[in-house]
Amino acid sequence: NRGMCAQPCRKPYVLMHGRKDEYGRPAGLQAVAQKESYIISTRDLCVYRHLDKIVRSPVQSLKIEGRMKSPQYVAIVTSIYRRALDGIARGSWSPSKEDERDLALAFNRDFTSGHLLGAKDVMGRGMSDNQGLLIGSVASYDPQRGEAAVRLCASLVPEKGDGLVFQSPGQEMGLVVQKAIEKDGLVRLRTPDRVRPGARVFLTGSTALARRAEEIAARERASIPVNIRLTWEDGIPVAEGRLDSGELAVARGESRMGEAVNRPLTREQIESQMRKTGGTPFVARRVEMDYPGGLFSPPGALNQLRRDLLAGLEKALLERRRPPSDRIREAKDRLQKLELPARRAGEEWSRPKLSVYADRLDILKGAVDGGSRRIYFEPLMEKGRGYKDRKETILAQLLEAKELCGKAELIWKWPRITRDDFIDLALPLLSEVQVNGIMVENVGPAWAIKEKMPEMPIYGGSGLNVWNHLTAQALAPQFCWLTLSPELSRRQLKDAVSAIRALPESDAPPNLELVVQGSLEVMVAEDSIPQIAKGSYSDELWGLQDFKHIFPLWVDDEGRTHIFNSAETCLIDLLPEICRIGLDGVSLDARGRTESYAREMTGAYYRAIELTERLMATDPAPLKEELLDLKERILPLALGGITHGHFLRGLKD
Repeated sequence: NRGMCAQPCRKPYVLMHGRKDEYGRPAGLQAVAQKESYIISTRDLCVYRHLDKIVRSPVQSLKIEGRMKSPQYVAIVTSIYRRALDGIARGSWSPSKEDERDLALAFNRDFTSGHLLGAKDVMGRGMSDNQGLLIGSVASYDPQRGEAAVRLCASLVPEKGDGLVFQSPGQEMGLVVQKAIEKDGLVRLRTPDRVRPGARVFLTGSTALARRAEEIAARERASIPVNIRLTWEDGIPVAEGRLDSGELAVARGESRMGEAVNRPLTREQIESQMRKTGGTPFVARRVEMDYPGGLFSPPGALNQLRRDLLAGLEKALLERRRPPSDRIREAKDRLQKLELPARRAGEEWSRPKLSVYADRLDILKGAVDGGSRRIYFEPLMEKGRGYKDRKETILAQLLEAKELCGKAELIWKWPRITRDDFIDLALPLLSEVQVNGIMVENVGPAWAIKEKMPEMPIYGGSGLNVWNHLTAQALAPQFCWLTLSPELSRRQLKDAVSAIRALPESDAPPNLELVVQGSLEVMVAEDSIPQIAKGSYSDELWGLQDFKHIFPLWVDDEGRTHIFNSAETCLIDLLPEICRIGLDGVSLDARGRTESYAREMTGAYYRAIELTERLMATDPAPLKEELLDLKERILPLALGGITHGHFLRGLKD
């Protein structure tokens, strides 16, 4: 998503369940009653108390997510982890309860140590916003005064400006503290509405924490110590500043300081003016001077002297860190090599190959009957069975698939997330069944295949996120076909394909393909969402419904949930434009659908390619009308309607 986030995981959803019709569309969908609405919301990751274990691992860098968080959150969390890492390096660190409290105060949706440390409590379906820190419960409520008495269970006492949330069954109320009176272990607070005794009270915003965050920021802003020395040359002040790293700057006053008539400047006053470095990255460590005494100058003159000195230090600091001119030239040369190669002119259009993704044998048969000459087959394994049994199931399906394909190519598609146990299962099967190639969506499995069978053709799926010629160039030694990212617009596709075609022959540019029909996978979760239905419903068709749409989902053999776009991608009416871009192939994704869907959709696209071929040599108007007719014909087969995806407009930058 290139750094952007619409926070779909933090929205409420209704879990839906129903049957499939003959085309794999939902029939008789019904809501599955759930106590919790935030079905795909996770808890917040926090590995603070396990940092020493992580530091001892091969991990070389830690990341703190600051996206869509407040500056206060970033300052507090970063400072806590910085101190912890420094303490671990000294060999004198142990987790601090105060730090854990501040992490929770900064922001939390309840914490989890995540998959990294094998946690099972990753999901937090009860809420999607800041939970805050539990500080007490309501002991009593005075309706005449509109006042709640809160019995504290923590050392934190709310103060003016703090944010609180009162939670009880059927009620959640937030407020900003205007006044808090503490007496006899109780804190009395005015509330906008009546609250029930027993309601839990959470601190969700702390003014004390905000003040600490500002102090941290202030220290970081003024973190470069500078030693300043002042001298006077014929009454003109001269300031010299020196940094520990060796940088030196000198500034001269704009005018001579005259003899004072009434109030001469003292050494203390001059030093105070020179220490005012606020708003700069510098802090004055020492200020020395050879002051003759008895002089006077307007405050503005000394301020300007200080500003000139600090500006000179900043310039010296930057210049010292500027790369040498020869390195800058080298960087510019490398940048030019990364730019788009010149387009090749006059390339002739060629008929693209039509491929279909299938995950069941009946879908595969429908695709072959519809005219596809290449099948990306991802055989389903039976859930809950051991890998030894799954191996036999996969082999039997591959052997039958090979027979059903006839003259069509059979490409064995491996799962999008491919782990060692699957690779160990799959590699021995390559000597037992003759496939025309293997499709993977990560580079790791490609390396494993090349090591076992160097001559095996490898196809790259959309999980490789191929956006440009540099990606294709990096992958070219291993992959013979690459699927371009579905997030590319037509302009970006044209640029990428043209640049890949212009790569040197020594790079063996791979063939290029685009998925033009099917439900786009938008999320994969290490979580089996239908399991929250507690086995009350059979595994047929599942979906998540928000306020407008239903997002289909299915659970793979490893228990992961795959969530798909609410509308199906359909580019059949744009096929002539897609073919002019110069792609070698187009593909349809029929996984999770039916034999009828695969047969009719493949037949429609086979016809569309024939029409496109004729469009290149004849009057296009009637043929374009026929393409639109094909689009209308397949519209009822689509799951949740159709969309052009990002092809026409692309993603917003």
